[in-house]
Amino acid sequence: MNRSIILLLTIFLAAPGLAREIILAPYQASYTLYRGSLNVARSELSLEQSGRYWRWRQTSKARGIYSLLSNKILYAETTLLRLDNRYRIHNILLTDDGEGDRFENARFDWNNQQIDIQYKNKRYVETVPGDVYDSHSIHLLSTQMLQQNLQQSEFYFYRRGKLTKSQLKRTGKSTLEINNKPIEVLVFEQTSEGTGSKLKFYYDPDKPLLPIKIERTKPGKKTTIMLLESVEWR
Repeated sequence: MNRSIILLLTIFLAAPGLAREIILAPYQASYTLYRGSLNVARSELSLEQSGRYWRWRQTSKARGIYSLLSNKILYAETTLLRLDNRYRIHNILLTDDGEGDRFENARFDWNNQQIDIQYKNKRYVETVPGDVYDSHSIHLLSTQMLQQNLQQSEFYFYRRGKLTKSQLKRTGKSTLEINNKPIEVLVFEQTSEGTGSKLKFYYDPDKPLLPIKIERTKPGKKTTIMLLESVEWR
Protein backbone atom coordinates (compact mmCIF):
# COMPACT_ATOMS: atom_id res chain seq x y z
CA MET A 1 0.00 0.00 0.00
CA ASN A 2 1.36 3.42 -1.00
CA ARG A 3 2.86 4.94 2.19
CA SER A 4 1.95 8.53 1.27
CA ILE A 5 -1.72 7.57 0.92
CA ILE A 6 -1.68 5.79 4.28
CA LEU A 7 -0.19 8.87 5.94
CA LEU A 8 -2.73 11.14 4.24
CA LEU A 9 -5.77 9.08 5.17
CA THR A 10 -4.69 8.40 8.75
CA ILE A 11 -3.42 11.86 9.70
CA PHE A 12 -6.93 12.69 10.92
CA LEU A 13 -7.73 9.26 12.33
CA ALA A 14 -7.18 7.72 15.47
CA ALA A 15 -9.12 10.31 25.27
CA PRO A 16 -8.16 11.71 28.34
CA GLY A 17 -9.19 13.33 31.61
CA LEU A 18 -11.23 16.51 31.86
CA ALA A 19 -11.51 18.99 34.71
CA ARG A 20 -15.28 19.45 34.17
CA GLU A 21 -17.83 17.00 32.89
CA ILE A 22 -18.51 17.43 29.20
CA ILE A 23 -21.90 16.39 27.86
CA LEU A 24 -21.35 14.14 24.85
CA ALA A 25 -23.89 14.08 22.01
CA PRO A 26 -23.98 11.38 19.31
CA TYR A 27 -23.62 12.31 15.66
CA GLN A 28 -22.77 10.98 12.19
CA ALA A 29 -20.75 13.28 9.92
CA SER A 30 -19.35 13.10 6.39
CA TYR A 31 -16.16 14.84 5.24
CA THR A 32 -14.20 15.41 2.06
CA LEU A 33 -10.40 15.19 2.26
CA TYR A 34 -8.24 17.43 0.07
CA ARG A 35 -4.54 17.41 -0.70
CA GLY A 36 -3.77 20.81 -2.11
CA SER A 37 -6.73 21.47 -4.44
CA LEU A 38 -7.38 17.77 -5.18
CA ASN A 39 -10.29 15.86 -3.68
CA VAL A 40 -8.48 12.68 -2.61
CA ALA A 41 -10.75 10.86 -0.15
CA ARG A 42 -14.03 10.69 1.68
CA SER A 43 -14.32 10.15 5.42
CA GLU A 44 -17.15 9.26 7.79
CA LEU A 45 -16.88 10.23 11.47
CA SER A 46 -19.32 9.24 14.22
CA LEU A 47 -19.59 9.62 17.97
CA GLU A 48 -21.90 7.16 19.71
CA GLN A 49 -22.62 5.58 23.06
CA SER A 50 -22.56 1.85 23.83
CA GLY A 51 -23.35 1.09 27.45
CA ARG A 52 -20.59 2.55 29.64
CA TYR A 53 -18.51 3.52 26.63
CA TRP A 54 -18.46 6.30 24.07
CA ARG A 55 -16.72 5.72 20.76
CA TRP A 56 -15.44 7.89 17.97
CA ARG A 57 -15.36 5.82 14.79
CA GLN A 58 -13.89 6.95 11.50
CA THR A 59 -13.55 5.34 8.06
CA SER A 60 -11.65 6.81 5.11
CA LYS A 61 -11.37 5.70 1.51
CA ALA A 62 -9.40 7.21 -1.37
CA ARG A 63 -11.20 8.76 -4.34
CA GLY A 64 -10.31 9.62 -7.93
CA ILE A 65 -6.77 8.93 -9.09
CA TYR A 66 -5.72 8.17 -5.50
CA SER A 67 -8.08 5.17 -5.45
CA LEU A 68 -5.87 3.59 -8.13
CA LEU A 69 -3.01 3.57 -5.61
CA SER A 70 -5.10 2.31 -2.71
CA ASN A 71 -8.62 0.91 -2.53
CA LYS A 72 -8.49 -0.08 1.13
CA ILE A 73 -10.84 1.36 3.72
CA LEU A 74 -8.97 2.70 6.75
CA TYR A 75 -10.67 2.45 10.13
CA ALA A 76 -9.91 4.28 13.37
CA GLU A 77 -11.69 4.01 16.71
CA THR A 78 -11.19 5.80 20.02
CA THR A 79 -13.11 4.36 22.97
CA LEU A 80 -13.79 6.52 26.02
CA LEU A 81 -14.67 5.43 29.54
CA ARG A 82 -15.87 7.73 32.31
CA LEU A 83 -13.70 7.26 35.40
CA ASP A 84 -13.77 9.47 38.49
CA ASN A 85 -16.16 11.89 36.75
CA ARG A 86 -13.74 12.25 33.83
CA TYR A 87 -13.75 10.84 30.32
CA ARG A 88 -10.53 8.97 29.63
CA ILE A 89 -9.20 6.96 26.72
CA HIS A 90 -9.94 3.29 27.19
CA ASN A 91 -8.65 2.04 23.84
CA ILE A 92 -7.36 3.25 20.46
CA LEU A 93 -7.59 1.03 17.38
CA LEU A 94 -6.41 1.63 13.81
CA THR A 95 -6.66 -0.95 11.03
CA ASP A 96 -7.80 -1.51 7.44
CA ASP A 97 -9.84 -4.05 5.49
CA GLY A 98 -6.74 -5.72 4.06
CA GLU A 99 -4.70 -8.59 5.43
CA GLY A 100 -3.70 -6.86 8.62
CA ASP A 101 -0.68 -5.03 7.20
CA ARG A 102 -1.84 -1.99 9.14
CA PHE A 103 -2.81 -2.70 12.73
CA GLU A 104 -2.33 -0.57 15.80
CA ASN A 105 -3.89 -0.93 19.23
CA ALA A 106 -3.34 1.00 22.46
CA ARG A 107 -5.11 0.01 25.69
CA PHE A 108 -4.96 2.45 28.60
CA ASP A 109 -4.65 1.28 32.21
CA TRP A 110 -5.30 4.41 34.27
CA ASN A 111 -4.97 2.63 37.62
CA ASN A 112 -1.35 1.81 36.85
CA GLN A 113 -0.72 4.79 34.55
CA GLN A 114 0.33 2.57 31.63
CA ILE A 115 -0.46 2.04 27.96
CA ASP A 116 -0.22 -1.43 26.42
CA ILE A 117 0.69 -0.75 22.77
CA GLN A 118 0.73 -2.99 19.69
CA TYR A 119 2.36 -1.24 16.75
CA LYS A 120 4.26 -2.55 13.70
CA ASN A 121 4.16 -6.13 14.97
CA LYS A 122 5.70 -5.11 18.30
CA ARG A 123 4.12 -4.99 21.75
CA TYR A 124 5.39 -2.79 24.55
CA VAL A 125 4.26 -0.73 27.53
CA GLU A 126 4.58 3.04 27.92
CA THR A 127 4.09 5.10 31.09
CA VAL A 128 1.34 7.71 31.04
CA PRO A 129 3.14 10.96 32.00
CA GLY A 130 0.05 13.20 32.13
CA ASP A 131 -3.04 14.13 30.13
CA VAL A 132 -3.16 12.24 26.84
CA TYR A 133 -5.20 13.06 23.74
CA ASP A 134 -5.36 11.62 20.25
CA SER A 135 -6.71 12.82 16.92
CA HIS A 136 -10.31 12.23 18.04
CA SER A 137 -10.22 13.16 21.71
CA ILE A 138 -8.44 16.45 20.95
CA HIS A 139 -11.99 17.77 20.43
CA LEU A 140 -12.65 17.14 24.13
CA LEU A 141 -9.67 19.31 25.01
CA SER A 142 -10.95 22.12 22.77
CA THR A 143 -14.32 21.90 24.49
CA GLN A 144 -12.70 22.01 27.94
CA MET A 145 -10.66 25.06 26.97
CA LEU A 146 -13.83 26.84 25.87
CA GLN A 147 -15.61 25.94 29.12
CA GLN A 148 -12.74 27.25 31.24
CA ASN A 149 -11.86 30.14 28.93
CA LEU A 150 -8.31 28.85 28.49
CA GLN A 151 -6.16 30.24 25.70
CA GLN A 152 -3.53 27.49 25.77
CA SER A 153 -3.08 23.95 27.04
CA GLU A 154 -0.14 21.52 27.14
CA PHE A 155 -0.58 17.76 26.93
CA TYR A 156 0.78 14.53 25.42
CA PHE A 157 -0.43 13.52 21.98
CA TYR A 158 -0.69 9.83 21.06
CA ARG A 159 0.12 8.92 17.45
CA ARG A 160 1.84 5.95 15.84
CA GLY A 161 2.67 4.23 19.11
CA LYS A 162 4.30 7.26 20.68
CA LEU A 163 3.50 10.08 23.10
CA THR A 164 4.69 13.54 22.08
CA LYS A 165 4.62 16.76 24.09
CA SER A 166 2.13 19.05 22.39
CA GLN A 167 0.37 22.36 22.77
CA LEU A 168 -3.08 23.56 21.77
CA LYS A 169 -3.81 27.29 21.42
CA ARG A 170 -6.90 29.32 20.65
CA THR A 171 -5.83 31.56 17.79
CA GLY A 172 -8.98 33.51 16.93
CA LYS A 173 -12.12 33.40 14.84
CA SER A 174 -12.88 32.84 11.17
CA THR A 175 -15.77 32.32 8.74
CA LEU A 176 -16.21 29.14 6.71
CA GLU A 177 -18.71 28.40 3.98
CA ILE A 178 -20.39 25.02 4.32
CA ASN A 179 -23.02 24.08 1.73
CA ASN A 180 -23.17 27.72 0.62
CA LYS A 181 -23.86 28.91 4.16
CA PRO A 182 -21.37 31.04 6.13
CA ILE A 183 -20.47 29.69 9.58
CA GLU A 184 -18.63 31.63 12.25
CA VAL A 185 -16.00 29.37 13.78
CA LEU A 186 -13.33 29.35 16.48
CA VAL A 187 -9.80 28.35 15.47
CA PHE A 188 -7.38 26.22 17.50
CA GLU A 189 -3.81 25.37 16.52
CA GLN A 190 -1.88 22.31 17.64
CA THR A 191 1.91 21.99 17.55
CA SER A 192 4.06 19.06 18.70
CA GLU A 193 7.72 18.73 19.63
CA GLY A 194 9.99 17.23 16.99
CA THR A 195 7.79 18.03 14.01
CA GLY A 196 7.36 21.08 11.82
CA SER A 197 3.74 20.29 11.06
CA LYS A 198 0.78 22.23 12.45
CA LEU A 199 -2.85 21.23 12.83
CA LYS A 200 -5.68 23.74 12.82
CA PHE A 201 -9.14 22.88 14.08
CA TYR A 202 -12.24 24.91 13.24
CA TYR A 203 -15.31 24.58 15.47
CA ASP A 204 -18.82 25.91 15.79
CA PRO A 205 -18.66 27.56 19.26
CA ASP A 206 -21.97 25.90 20.20
CA LYS A 207 -20.89 22.38 19.13
CA PRO A 208 -17.13 22.07 19.64
CA LEU A 209 -17.13 18.27 19.74
CA LEU A 210 -17.71 18.30 15.97
CA PRO A 211 -14.81 19.62 13.86
CA ILE A 212 -16.00 21.72 10.92
CA LYS A 213 -12.57 21.71 9.31
CA ILE A 214 -9.16 20.24 10.10
CA GLU A 215 -6.11 21.59 8.30
CA ARG A 216 -2.57 20.20 8.36
CA THR A 217 0.39 22.21 7.13
CA LYS A 218 4.05 21.21 6.93
CA PRO A 219 6.95 23.05 5.28
CA GLY A 220 7.58 21.72 1.77
CA LYS A 221 4.35 19.69 1.73
CA LYS A 222 0.92 20.31 0.28
CA THR A 223 -1.74 21.34 2.78
CA THR A 224 -4.19 18.58 3.66
CA ILE A 225 -7.75 19.47 4.68
CA MET A 226 -10.71 17.56 6.06
CA LEU A 227 -13.88 19.59 5.43
CA LEU A 228 -17.37 18.87 6.77
CA GLU A 229 -20.02 18.10 4.15
CA SER A 230 -22.97 17.04 6.31
CA VAL A 231 -23.88 15.99 9.84
CA GLU A 232 -26.78 14.23 11.52
CA TRP A 233 -27.20 14.69 15.26
CA ARG A 234 -28.80 11.71 16.98
